[in-house]
Amino acid sequence: MNTPAQANEPGGARKHHYVPQCYLKRFTSTGSKGAQLYVIDAKRHRAFTTTPANIAAERDFNRIDIEGEDPNLVESSYAEFEARLAPALVRIDRRGALTDDADLSLVLELIAILAVRNPSRREHKRKFQEETHRRMMELLVETPERWEAHTQKAIEAGAVEAPGLSYDQARDFVERGEFTLEVDTTRHVQEELKSLTTVYELLHRRSWVIVKAGASSGGFVTSDQPTTLYWDDEEMEGGFYPPGFASRDTTVFCPLSRRVAIRGSFDGRLGAVEVPPEIVASINLRTILSAGRQIYAENDSFQFMAEEGKMRPGRELLGLLQQVAEQDSRSSD
Repeated sequence: MNTPAQANEPGGARKHHYVPQCYLKRFTSTGSKGAQLYVIDAKRHRAFTTTPANIAAERDFNRIDIEGEDPNLVESSYAEFEARLAPALVRIDRRGALTDDADLSLVLELIAILAVRNPSRREHKRKFQEETHRRMMELLVETPERWEAHTQKAIEAGAVEAPGLSYDQARDFVERGEFTLEVDTTRHVQEELKSLTTVYELLHRRSWVIVKAGASSGGFVTSDQPTTLYWDDEEMEGGFYPPGFASRDTTVFCPLSRRVAIRGSFDGRLGAVEVPPEIVASINLRTILSAGRQIYAENDSFQFMAEEGKMRPGRELLGLLQQVAEQDSRSSD
């Protein structure tokens, strides 16, 4: 996201953040514009430090192509939202509590945005649509008669002027599988805005608690996909039924700064609670596991809970991620 002024410049800013910079700043040591973040890139297997301006962004991520509309309409709206969100995050971070309903509404909108708008989710939806089209094409070329009937219907409907491919050509094309389905950014944005409204309304049905990291915990980390949703019953985790934002017996969690996070459930709990280092480490592990590509922290002194139930320092995370990647590579060979 850019500032409202940048987004409304002629042509508009082209670098669009899918994780707001004002949010990422809360995980730096000072929260200032030039403050650095410690970044672990799980896909490239490297760690580095940089400013929030240089991460969680893609060119034209929110740019739309609709006749008569400003291409930067959506990006400008997000920039205006971030301008209202930034001071709310500062207030919650400093006080360790929700100050009023207005701040809660802004935070819930942030949580919804982080849940529905990210590159990984877009790619997942693209692949799903691609696989759906692939299966439809396989059915169409199952027999010559089916292909000819489909072609004739397309001609009668005016979709094509004449058969473009013979049955053998079409079947060969489908069997080779050398095609991909591209989804334009405008369609992604439209679907995200619809999902955003739904998720935001569902989040308001939950009760929310501010979770404060203990002084010796090393603090919370965040990621490029920091909104997590999970079953309260661990036996349901990873099962046939994925949790939904309307599902009872689920928890929504999102770190808001290195000092505070927010938890939403249907248990009626409100207020604020401080948690010990081992709970912070467990929360950090869940955030790490939900990351699409990158994890962000103030520095490498944070802690996370390893699989053996032992807290590990952040400086060991990259090495562990590399080990897991190597094991996965060997098992797939």
